[in-house]
Amino acid sequence: MLANYLATALSNLRRNWLYAAISIFGLAVSFAGGILVAQFVRAEFSYDRWIPGYSQIYKITSGIEQPGQTPLNSELIQPTVSGELKQQFGEGVVASTRVMMSLPTILQTPDAGDGGSVDNRFAWVDADYFRVFPLPAIDGDLASALDQPDTVVMTQAAAHKYFGREDVVGETLTIMQGTNKRALKVTAILKDFPSNTMLFHEILASGKSANAPLAQMDAAPPTAFRTGYAVETFVRVKPDVAREKLQAAADMVVKPYADAFGAAKIKTWFGTRPIADAHLSEQGMGLQVSKPTGSRSTAMAIATVGALIVIVAVINFVTLMTARASRRAIEVGVRKANGASRGQLIVQFMGEALIYAALSMILAVAIGGVLAQPFSDFVQRGLKLDFFGDPLLTFGLIGATLVIGILGGFYPALVLSSFKPGTVLKGGQVKSVGSPVTRQSLVVVQFAILIGLIVSTITIYQQTRFALSQGFGKASDMIIQVASNCANPAFLEEVRKLPGVERAGCSSMNAMSVAAAKNVTVVKTNDGREIPFDIAPVHFEFFETYDIKPLAGRLFERNRGAADNPPLPQQTPAQAAAPGAPPPPATIVPRPVILNETAIRMLGYASPEEAVGKQVPWSQPGALSPTPSEIIGVIADLPVSVNAEAAPAIYFVFNNALQVLSIRAKGDYDFASTVSDIQRIWKTTNNVRPIQLTFYAESRRVLYLDIIIQGTLIGICAVAAIVIACLGLFALSAFAAERRTKEIGIRKALGATTSQVLGLLMWQFTVPVFIAVVIALPAGYWLMTQWLQGYKYRIDLSPWTFVIAPLVALAVAWLTISAQTWLVARAKPVKALRYE
Repeated sequence: MLANYLATALSNLRRNWLYAAISIFGLAVSFAGGILVAQFVRAEFSYDRWIPGYSQIYKITSGIEQPGQTPLNSELIQPTVSGELKQQFGEGVVASTRVMMSLPTILQTPDAGDGGSVDNRFAWVDADYFRVFPLPAIDGDLASALDQPDTVVMTQAAAHKYFGREDVVGETLTIMQGTNKRALKVTAILKDFPSNTMLFHEILASGKSANAPLAQMDAAPPTAFRTGYAVETFVRVKPDVAREKLQAAADMVVKPYADAFGAAKIKTWFGTRPIADAHLSEQGMGLQVSKPTGSRSTAMAIATVGALIVIVAVINFVTLMTARASRRAIEVGVRKANGASRGQLIVQFMGEALIYAALSMILAVAIGGVLAQPFSDFVQRGLKLDFFGDPLLTFGLIGATLVIGILGGFYPALVLSSFKPGTVLKGGQVKSVGSPVTRQSLVVVQFAILIGLIVSTITIYQQTRFALSQGFGKASDMIIQVASNCANPAFLEEVRKLPGVERAGCSSMNAMSVAAAKNVTVVKTNDGREIPFDIAPVHFEFFETYDIKPLAGRLFERNRGAADNPPLPQQTPAQAAAPGAPPPPATIVPRPVILNETAIRMLGYASPEEAVGKQVPWSQPGALSPTPSEIIGVIADLPVSVNAEAAPAIYFVFNNALQVLSIRAKGDYDFASTVSDIQRIWKTTNNVRPIQLTFYAESRRVLYLDIIIQGTLIGICAVAAIVIACLGLFALSAFAAERRTKEIGIRKALGATTSQVLGLLMWQFTVPVFIAVVIALPAGYWLMTQWLQGYKYRIDLSPWTFVIAPLVALAVAWLTISAQTWLVARAKPVKALRYE
């Protein structure tokens, strides 16, 4: 019997090859998309679960909330917390370790001469690092690898990079910090990390080394309160220790810090986060020093979209099966007349559906294999499709094939097996093949999903463009950033002379709101409130470089010299002889300042113009107490991230805190040549370390990689849904034309014109789209409104989005059915009346 069913299924597939091809192709496209999306989502939820005992490892985070501002969460914490937490928690902590990135660090092998490169994957760690993270090693003993000073452990990739081979245990790696060189002995080699990990640093040096920042911090005299947020801190607890106990210990450790901040009405706390949750942590503007995090909501949104295109394909499959059902009416009648039960027919037709699903899955696996690498490169997740070596993937595909085949074939099987032998054998015509309401409902659902995807794609695209355009002015696409304290005036002046350079200006990291630890000053308002302000040192021409113009007042001007950049206070010889003596307050010269819009609003000014010329009291560098400074200008808020509100900021000229040189290239000059010239000048102006050069536009793309990936994937899914919906409408129009052939012939015989018949058929397929519009637009508006609420700076939903989406859906429907309906409408009545 099974052989007979299989032969019948294959015969039907050959006889109706076009419709079979449409069904198989539609399912294959959706299956391939579903496979890739599922692997992406699976990878997102698998981060760091490969580490032995990952559920016992926690990262200690910190948070701070300033009055009137959004809470700020940081991945960095005070260096003393690791030891304090072990003391507080006692035996509950198995081990803890601190991780501190050290930049700039020049790494070089012994035969590299004066060359080398800056490696941002170098970090100083405590000796217990591998007790917290029991990583796999290919050479060396990790248990004692970092017990001694001047030792280092590296991954296979790092060993190949600096030595050209892996067997380098016992070799020496030389690092240079500033002008100081130090030789580190390689004691172990780690197996390269998989892609699904938040572990970032591939070169781990012992924190006990004399020049290690961790050792220098530990040797510093204890103070009542350390404000430096400098290190990442991880702890491993015993298996029977609950997270709540660790959090209680962290609350006790943070109490002295919270009490110190409380005087300024600032709330602060420590958090405990399982490392398995780190990648999908959603804490607003988290300040991270390793890999960028993902988003749980984004992963779920992409998973939902992937499921939707599979649903659209299954709807398309059901529509095709029922549309062609009347062609098999006689076959069903003959089988029933020969004694076949309805149950046997259901099994047969569901078996055919499973064959379709299996063929579709085989084609989908081939498509997925071809697209896997480009998809992996795009989402930057290192995804692999190992269909035979990954049991979860293999059994998942088999299970999906069975479930979708059974679900997709169940309704068509019920329809096909319901034909009555007497009716179909009399004339072979079936009056009703499935419920028209059901078929119409399937089309409505299909187009509602399609319209929703179009609305989502347009909205996410607009928000992405908005996010990428925010920040430091319209000229930021041409900005080149160089890590430099601008202490080398020769380099700066030579760069400014380049024909491809329009402007160049220095600043601190704080000025761009990207520093891991912001410097703040408390400003007391006229009504007695105390508000923390970010202090952002800059230099002349910084704002001009980013094409930032004042809303009121003026910017800092180089020709004003000491007026805009007063000298630091100097001690008298008598004061200098007294150790630790402060400079006399009388020598403080107030620095003129520029505020942003948020700052003047919090100070109570009604407009930027009103604030110019007024005084703001703040603790400027070298001052022991707040000193009034004149507000010479007001600029717009500079939000670097659309995820966080801009903080009130004070900008002032200060040479001693410059870390970044921003260079704006001319748009009409060769950009690559300008970059090459900057690199050449760096080498020829006595800069010891290699240049660290980044592009501002690219750094913004990295910042918003999550939203870019989300928008692109949803856009691709929308295109796939359009293609599949076209196939479904084609099937439905074929079915309608077949069912209404005689009706059309009679109408034309009675005088109906081709355009009237065409309008009749087109209206039949337009009604489901209109119903889908009524359902999809309110749902799409609500969903996109909720999605945009996740951004502090966001677009307003455009009315045109909700006009374009239905028009696209209608255009898809009309273009799909127009050719076939036109042929049917133009047919001669005599051909239609011969139908029966």
